[in-house]
Amino acid sequence: MKEPALALRSFAAFAAAFLVLSGCARLLSDNGVELAGVLEDGATKLRSADASELTVRYETLDGGTDPYYVEITPSFTFRDGQTSSIPGSYIVVSGGKRGGTSSHNPAVIVPQRLYIEKPNGGPTYIVLRKDGDRIDVVELR
Repeated sequence: MKEPALALRSFAAFAAAFLVLSGCARLLSDNGVELAGVLEDGATKLRSADASELTVRYETLDGGTDPYYVEITPSFTFRDGQTSSIPGSYIVVSGGKRGGTSSHNPAVIVPQRLYIEKPNGGPTYIVLRKDGDRIDVVELR
């Protein structure tokens, strides 16, 4: 009789841990990862849309008027006189929950270095452009 009660308690503990961790995922994230998520979501929307361009909105996890900057390096770089064929862009976002990532690489291409400073905080608007099957990140505003 103790086995079903033990199994039920184990399941309840697992379910509680899952709910806590899934709810806290944003608390454990950083600004770079959040921006990558915005780019990935925007790319998915633009791929399925008839439009050729989409502007997405990003705010740091800190929000408000805290200053921050965004830098996104180009997807393809020159190495030994050759252009790399593997997307290697990197996102860096400053702020209280500063961070960086390259997780956006499967979703978007960044043709050139992009940089913006937001001394008064607030949202950054990112312009995505469809080029055939490819989604390019072309501007930060």
